[in-house]
Amino acid sequence: MIIKYNLRARKILANNIIFFRLENEWSQEDFADKLGTTPTYVSTLENAKRNMRIDYIGHIADTLGVSIEQLFKERPKVENHRIPRR
Repeated sequence: MIIKYNLRARKILANNIIFFRLENEWSQEDFADKLGTTPTYVSTLENAKRNMRIDYIGHIADTLGVSIEQLFKERPKVENHRIPRR
């Protein structure tokens, strides 16, 4: 049961990362630069493939300009999450 909730939370977080990244009109590359990481790592976050520490979730929230609570709000699934590189 715990695994099911962990995956659900990761999927909600991943969808919200995409949602807010798109609101900021950032590509994965733009967001990765702002986070200080790689586009590959951002992709793993956005595809719910990686667990992360709570302090890193705070770093993501700060970078996106939102609260941690907003990152865990359930929203409709973001279907198209591509923004071309600049």
